[in-house]
Formats: sequence, C-alpha cells, structure tokens
Amino acid sequence: TSTSTATDVVAMFVWIPRYEYRIVGQYGTHTDGSAGTQTKPGEIKINFIETSQTQASDGYNIHPAFWWDKDSNNERNAGEEIAGIWVGKFETTGTDGYPTILPNLQSLRNQTISKQFETAQKLEVSGYDSHMAKNSEWGAVAYLSQSKYGKYGNPNYTETNKEVYENNSRDKYTGRSGGSPSASYSSNGTCTYDNKTPETEAESTPLCGGGASTTGNITGVYDMSGGAYEYVMGNYNGVIKSAGFSSMPESKYYDKYTSDSATIACNNGICYGHALSETWSWYSDRTSSVGSSYPWYIRGPYGGFENGVFSLGNYTGRGDNNVSFRIILVSI
Repeated sequence: TSTSTATDVVAMFVWIPRYEYRIVGQYGTHTDGSAGTQTKPGEIKINFIETSQTQASDGYNIHPAFWWDKDSNNERNAGEEIAGIWVGKFETTGTDGYPTILPNLQSLRNQTISKQFETAQKLEVSGYDSHMAKNSEWGAVAYLSQSKYGKYGNPNYTETNKEVYENNSRDKYTGRSGGSPSASYSSNGTCTYDNKTPETEAESTPLCGGGASTTGNITGVYDMSGGAYEYVMGNYNGVIKSAGFSSMPESKYYDKYTSDSATIACNNGICYGHALSETWSWYSDRTSSVGSSYPWYIRGPYGGFENGVFSLGNYTGRGDNNVSFRIILVSI
C-alpha cells in the first residue's frame, strides 16, 4: 500500500490471490515432464480460484491461508473464505511503536514473539486485520514462488537459479540480494531489491536484485531467504515457553501443531500448504520440527546453502538480534 509520493510510503505489500495447489510426487515435476529432485524441485501446480469455490479440484488442495476463521471457533463457516492475503513485501522495519515495511532499512528485531504480535497489530489499515504472519501464510507465499507464476516459472532463471536468491546482508538490511541462492555475506548485501545488475550477463545469473524475490523480479516478496530469521505464528501444542504471552492468542492468529513430527503435525495428519512435510528439504534447505523445548517455528534463516523459502527452524520465542517477523493484512 502506498500514497502518491515515495516519502509518504509507510508499508509495501504484495497480493497473494486465493488458489488451489497440487504437488506431484515428492518433489513436484518439471515442465518437461521429468520428476523434480531434492536439489532441483519441480513445479507446484496452482490454479487461482474464486471465494465461491470451497471444494478443491481433483488432486488439488485449497490452500489453508485463504480461510480466515473470524470467530476462532475452528469451524469453516460461511463468510470466512477470503479472496487472498496482503503479505509484507519485506521483513518488518521501523520501531515497536511505529512499524513500517520498507526496503533498504534494518529489519526490526530483538522482540519476543508476543511483542512482535503486538507490534504487527499497530500497523493499522482501515478495513483490514493486521497481524503477524502465520506459518501457513508463509507457506502460501513459498508455494506460489515454486509455481509457473513465481520465480520457478520465470524464464530468466534456469537450473538452481530458480531458487529464490539469498539476502546476504549480515546487518539485516531489507530487500538485499547476494545474486545467488547461497551467497557469501557482506555487511550491506551485494545489491538492492531494485538493482538489475547483471542483467546483461549470462542468463544463468540475471537480475541480482529481483532474483531475491519470490517472482524473480521487483513485483515479488523479499527477504524470505536470508536476511534475518523470521518468527511465524506456528506453535507446538500451546507451549508458550519464552514468547512472553500470558496465554495463547485467539486461534485464528496462529497454527497449532499437535506433534513434534512435521509429517503428522496437524491432528496426526499432513499439514497441507504449511511448507512442512510436503516440501521437506526442498533445495536441500535445512529442516527441523517444533517441540516442547523449542515450540515456535522460524523461517528463512541466513548463513549458507541450507537457507531458503522452504527451510525450517525452531526456537523458544525469546527476543533475538537475528530474528524478525512479517506482517499480513486480511480484509475484514
């Protein structure tokens, strides 16, 4: 969202439309029909759909991010299907009293999850619920990036460069890129989100800035690989640990996982769309599950080849200088 001049912009969001998805095999399939592999996953097939469609097509699943449980009764009632979500284009910036979502600034860190949750709600947009990203909402962006509508389908990238490039800013500046999926780190990062270098070089390494977005160009979501870690509202069985909550928020604001195994984390079954077991170790991203000692999921960590939009970490919920978060808007 923005107003007429750049100096007026407080936050930038990307629209993720409602969709159904299908993953063929363990790692998807490539457009030439060959099977995806761990290091080179294939396409996640996606169909954009209307809110009136509440049953998925044969072989597909409607992504769970497009159900907003308004009354937190855990029942999918009429009027709760949504047309899409607005996702913070960058990690959250600003302060705990005045959050922003802007590029080329250091991300907001050193907050417990409860403080992040509170801060996200301070970004007030009329007609919208502003909240800290749930793990399933992260999954909606990650899956779209691996579709024909995301970086996977962008013809400017081939082979392993279809993976979202890493933000290699050691000092956690938003929207930065290292120009590769696992770049060496520098204080500020190699290039900014709108930097087009080296677009005139070999096609295998184009668009340094846009390569770090989920679409491979400036229109996508940034900082989902590298930059800071990001806490998401994905929690193991209501265990609060060091997050700072006196009790868990309303259930619509977080994903509850009932097992410390990602394969059966949703009521002893697969968590469809959550970028857990379905995309486990895609691009050889690091994987770990939540549990009673580390009950909160973190996503998109920095620092090496194991990073990526499908990487999984866990933590206690305490504040940390390496951990930021992302803000989501849902129309109410």
